[in-house]
Amino acid sequence: MHIAVVGSGYVGLVAATCLSEMGNDVICVDNNKIKIDNLNKGILPIYEPGLKPMIERNTMENRLVFTTDIEKAVKISSIIFIAVGTPPDEDGSADLKHVLAVASDIAKYMDGPKIVVNKSTVPVGTADRVLEQITRATRHEVHIVSNPEFLKEGSAIDDFMKPDRVVIGTGSPEVAATM
Repeated sequence: MHIAVVGSGYVGLVAATCLSEMGNDVICVDNNKIKIDNLNKGILPIYEPGLKPMIERNTMENRLVFTTDIEKAVKISSIIFIAVGTPPDEDGSADLKHVLAVASDIAKYMDGPKIVVNKSTVPVGTADRVLEQITRATRHEVHIVSNPEFLKEGSAIDDFMKPDRVVIGTGSPEVAATM
């Protein structure tokens, strides 16, 4: 399966790496060129036990690539994970500008049906806002999935690969089965 993960922070990098470890072809996208250049040189922006060798193995086997080219990532992927930061807004609520900017980029580059998965920490109702942002700019079919992350630093790979629970929110039984 071709998967894109937008965001190469803690959640995005761990998710992209673990999804590639499962045998998927994963493109990890970030708009920070320095971070992507460093990842392509094997320099990680975070430390997580076991992550570096897993990234090395999957990049060597061409299952994991790092890029700033969101257009290419969206076009070749059937599933796109949004894993960008949601810093606190002035009132303490989650600032969704990065999530909604990614949704706009996805809409701009969609060339067919897509599943868009939100991994970012967001409030209830964000899936509706992401769907609205995408459907405003494309006529292609899109399904939005909420799939919150439960990763702890120091055990994130085990938490992802051997979760005690997986939460998936979608209105489509077919999409739930794909997830």
